[in-house]
This record gives sequence, C-alpha cells and structure tokens, in this order.
Amino acid sequence: MNNNKIKKIAIVMLILAIGIMSSAYAVLYQRLSINGKASVVASWKVEIVGIKEGTIVGNASSLSIPTYTTTSASFDASLTDEKDSIQYIVTIKNAGTIDAKLNDIANNFTPDDAIIYEVDGVNENDVLLSGDTVDVTITVKIKPGSDITEGVNSDVTLVFDYVQNV
Repeated sequence: MNNNKIKKIAIVMLILAIGIMSSAYAVLYQRLSINGKASVVASWKVEIVGIKEGTIVGNASSLSIPTYTTTSASFDASLTDEKDSIQYIVTIKNAGTIDAKLNDIANNFTPDDAIIYEVDGVNENDVLLSGDTVDVTITVKIKPGSDITEGVNSDVTLVFDYVQNV
C-alpha cells in the first residue's frame, strides 16, 4: 500500500473517531442549573388597641374618659380615701408577623409616693405571639398608711419594651 492511501485512511479514521467522540460527549453531557429566589416578608407591629375602666372600689372615679393611640394610653383617676381604687385595662396586640417578647416594664413612679400603681397581666419575658392580644391591668390606689391631709397628684409613665422573640 502506498503512503497516500494510508494517509487517507488515517485521516478518515481520525475524522470518524472525532465524530464518534463528539456524539458520545453530546449524549452524555447535560447542563444542570438551579435558580432560586427568597424573600422575608415580616412586619413588626406591637400596638395598643384599647383602654377601658375596670373594677372601681369606693369613691374612685375617672376625671376624663381614658384614651389611647397605637403607642400610648392615658387615664386620669381621682381617689378620695385610702380604701379607694380604680383599674384601667389596656389591651396590647401583636398585629405583626413576628412574635414579640416583653423585655422590660419601666416606670417613673417611686414606691414612697402616696399614690401607687400596680401592673398585672404581663411579666417581663412574656411572649406575645403574632396575632395575639394581652390585657394589662393597672390598678391605681392610695398607699396604705399614707397620711394625706391635702390633695396629692401623681403622674406615671409605664413603658412596655417589646423586642423580637428569638
């Protein structure tokens, strides 16, 4: 056989080998792709949704109708005797999608004041689940044993510090 014929056969064989290898690669090769997208849809909204008078003892009364906004509640109580007391019930709602925890209840009244305020219904570290409400009862009364000979005024600010429950 001559060299030309061998070269032609070798070239044809190489072309066939490349064609078979290309076809085999195309059959065995697959490109995989994964596409994704994620978003967090959350809202934080712990708010006051109501205030009303609760139990009234003795001659205690409200000097005005209790009022509220989403971030504050106000009342104005009048007491005349050590046996008097009046309660205000404040409703707090978690209208957001994130569970909340009561981190702290801060107040600015001093225990030696003649008028005292008691808070019931919530404690520090209580969890308020999304969509739930809690009623906080604030009782206003005269401190037992107080010697009151003239009018006494007392202002209080209670701050309920809610944080994300993690």
